[in-house]
Amino acid sequence: MQVLPLRPGDPDRLSGYRLSGLLGEGGQGSVFLGEDDDGVRVAVKLLHARFSGHPKARQRFAAELEVARRVAVFCTARILDADVEGDRPYIVSEFIDGPPLADVLTSDGPRTGADLDRIAIGTITALAAIHQAGVVHRDFKPANVLVPPDGPRVIDFGIARALDATGTLSSTAVGTPAYMAPEQISGARVGPEADVFAWGTTMVFAATGRPAFGQDSIPAVMHRILNLPPDLGALADPLRDVVLQCLSKDPAVRPSSQQVLVQLLTLAGSLPQAGGSGPQDQPATMLTQGAAAAAAVDAGPLLPPPSGTPAGASGPSGASGPGVLAPPALPPGFERHESYQPPPPQQHQQQLPHQHQRFPHQQPPNGPYGAPGPYGTPPPGAPPPGNGGVAAPWQQAGTSPGVQITSPPGGPGAPGGPRRRPSLGVLAGAGSAALVALVVTGSVIAVNVLGDEEKDRPTTTRKGGTFSTVLNKFYTGEDLNPTQAGFGTGSRFVTKQLFTGLTEVTPAGAVTNRVATRVAPIDSACTSWQIDVRSGTRFSNGEAVTAESFVRGWIRAAQGKAGAAGTLMSNIKGYGEVSGGRSSVFTGARAAGQSRIDVTLDKPDCEFDRRLSDPAFFPVPSTAGKSDHSTYNGNPVGNGPFKIESYTRDQRLTLVRNESWGFGQTNLDRVDVRFTDDAQTVGRAGFGSGEYHWTEVSTQQLPAARASAGSQGTVLVRPSMSMNYLVPITTTGPMKSKEARLAVSYALDRKEITSTLFGGAYTPAAGLVSPAVPGFGHAGVCPSCAAPDATRAKQLAEDGGLKPGSKLTLYVRDLTTYRQWSEIVQRRLQQTLGVVVEIKTVPLDDAGMRKVILAKDAPGGLLTYGWAPDYPSAYSALHPILGGDQVATGDNGLVNFSGWRNEEFDQALGNAIKTPQGSSRLSGFQQAEKLALDDMALIPLWSYGRPVLASTKFAGLGPDHDGDPQLATASLK
Repeated sequence: MQVLPLRPGDPDRLSGYRLSGLLGEGGQGSVFLGEDDDGVRVAVKLLHARFSGHPKARQRFAAELEVARRVAVFCTARILDADVEGDRPYIVSEFIDGPPLADVLTSDGPRTGADLDRIAIGTITALAAIHQAGVVHRDFKPANVLVPPDGPRVIDFGIARALDATGTLSSTAVGTPAYMAPEQISGARVGPEADVFAWGTTMVFAATGRPAFGQDSIPAVMHRILNLPPDLGALADPLRDVVLQCLSKDPAVRPSSQQVLVQLLTLAGSLPQAGGSGPQDQPATMLTQGAAAAAAVDAGPLLPPPSGTPAGASGPSGASGPGVLAPPALPPGFERHESYQPPPPQQHQQQLPHQHQRFPHQQPPNGPYGAPGPYGTPPPGAPPPGNGGVAAPWQQAGTSPGVQITSPPGGPGAPGGPRRRPSLGVLAGAGSAALVALVVTGSVIAVNVLGDEEKDRPTTTRKGGTFSTVLNKFYTGEDLNPTQAGFGTGSRFVTKQLFTGLTEVTPAGAVTNRVATRVAPIDSACTSWQIDVRSGTRFSNGEAVTAESFVRGWIRAAQGKAGAAGTLMSNIKGYGEVSGGRSSVFTGARAAGQSRIDVTLDKPDCEFDRRLSDPAFFPVPSTAGKSDHSTYNGNPVGNGPFKIESYTRDQRLTLVRNESWGFGQTNLDRVDVRFTDDAQTVGRAGFGSGEYHWTEVSTQQLPAARASAGSQGTVLVRPSMSMNYLVPITTTGPMKSKEARLAVSYALDRKEITSTLFGGAYTPAAGLVSPAVPGFGHAGVCPSCAAPDATRAKQLAEDGGLKPGSKLTLYVRDLTTYRQWSEIVQRRLQQTLGVVVEIKTVPLDDAGMRKVILAKDAPGGLLTYGWAPDYPSAYSALHPILGGDQVATGDNGLVNFSGWRNEEFDQALGNAIKTPQGSSRLSGFQQAEKLALDDMALIPLWSYGRPVLASTKFAGLGPDHDGDPQLATASLK
């Protein structure tokens, strides 16, 4: 640890301590290495003389002392002495003689095995103790973790704050960007969940040597945190799965630090055996066990290999044996919902990815500390939820109050650039100053934390107000009920306000439970599923929502002629009989009492849970009748955050707060929806006048929308699951050769298309699966997608027989935008490869298109094609358009127009969908994508985005996974 000599003017003695060197300095104070009268080394933090007469600085210094005293001594530096009332306030703490974790990784490389396990358990133990003391750290990162021989210690509480009366903190942005949670960046309120997110990113750094969201420019890092999945690298299970849950974009579905600690101790076999007093009864014992595990000196791993629980270890329910990963015992103050029953040990309990079932949030239907709110109230004694409404992770970075982004020249240590922060073996680093410089790879975020500009008061929101938007008129036959709510339709937006389903897809693509308390396969083949339904929720007419309500809704959707049931339910046993009118009983979906649904599938599907958030799976009351019951369809009764006050078809819809919603009450009083023939044009005009608060914007209108948004609005672009491809016809013609297909890919400039035509709303493709699907869209997966390479393209074309002068047919669907970008493709291929590209327009409908491109005498070539999976899944994205059993013919209705077949791809995809373990399944899908990319079975061009104009009058208004506004959590500022 670096100790600098004392400078002229530095004291050499303070009270009873001799000062021998300088450990660090910040705007607020200096930290010295000292010794007491017995020669014991200590760290002394001394407030700068210029702040001695500043009441605000003294208050903050005293608050820092109070924070430190409230935290368990074994996880940080112990306070030994202090004087915050004298002429020169100071704090004396234990000196921790150990390097920061960041330095350990720099010198020794990433941690693995027992070393990584001890760091994980030790640091989460510290965070659990910090949160139990009612404190949020807000700058947890590798530099603030010291690694002495007796286990990790967490330091630097300079910007930590105690929870206020609402259980949350103000939105003043503090922290290091690479380790900030989305809510810190977007300006939402910050609670303990932000520390859990930072812990997850720190564990990725400890295991891989690089941050989970990169370490380049601040805007790029923030963009990834807000919009893209983390890069977990070689981080292995079971820690990988725990970290993935901690890195959810939505703070409301992250586990608490105590829940993570319980899980890690359970995996390590460190919790008391069944019959003993568990950590839920003795929180101090749980923390002590975590500290002991972190300081363990044995060489063996603390956590078991991914195959299951070590012999003799017990899960939280007392069940033991391999593979038993049921939800753990919850920490103090949390209660398991009464419908939860731990599954028997012999059943498969590996949870699917992003389910967060190991850390269920079972909260009563009220807001924080008794106030109404969307996510409920923790029982007495529980750590405060601190969500303050779901963060809006699509708000533009850098708009949080008090944040300025600067980029000094050079990197750390470079001339003119920020210097590396000295190692601080102390409780509170010197960085908690009037202006805190937070360094990330050559850039600084300057955060004002002193004075009137500090923004100490929480961002205020208020109950009440009306939200207004505009939608296109419904299609003929389309109405408000979930049976007809197909993807991308106005009725889908409406039904999401009227109904709450079993699960919900978060904006980041993760699946979290809503009315379901558990969704899990009960066999290793994933053909039998059990869904536990939360009790106590009701429809707006007072009828209880039960398992039977959901099965009734499924039957109704299966009987309907619209919506997505035909795709999403087709593998449920008995669907054909119900949809064909031959049966009114769904043999594969049965209510087992009031609170359980038993589902049987025709074939294995370990991602069945990812379908359940679709409106096709919403519940309906007993009064709904059959799918053609027009009275209910035009005025449905739901169980969602809003209910219908009035509706005039093709004119106007008014929703009002549903006071009996099972998840609290919305802040908004009303939602007004106007219907028109041209929602984008009407919406933009009305937005400018303040009539509407949300409107979709076309890519052509995007530049003008950005320019005219003003202070009352902002443009948000939600990444879509939709992708656009050039489909090479691989069975005949010039695209039979892999080299020819790769030549086309290397010749294209994807940025040229997206920037020229789409205003930046669409993102150049990095792979076959959209980045809106968790785990995909990472750079490097598709080398030919990264940038055009004319030399490489020409060589591949020659190798593949695509000679200069060769004729290449480009089939273009009959849309103006398709024609525009296809002409860019035509020009690029002709200039780079010297081929003659003939554009041939084909009908927009699939049936008409088939007759042209699949005709016996068709010359082959390339087809322009857009594709969107039916739910956020790589299987749904890849199988229909590339599966060997999905090859299209003139009349079979399938969409593998490429005709590509690859047994290895089919096997990888088929094995992945049958793999219960989440990270292994993801790896299987990624392998399948790579196989298809290596052979260039499809030539990816871009992933779509959904741009909208959103009013800045509302908080928590960011788009959901579909791109619709999240009204359940929105409120007037």
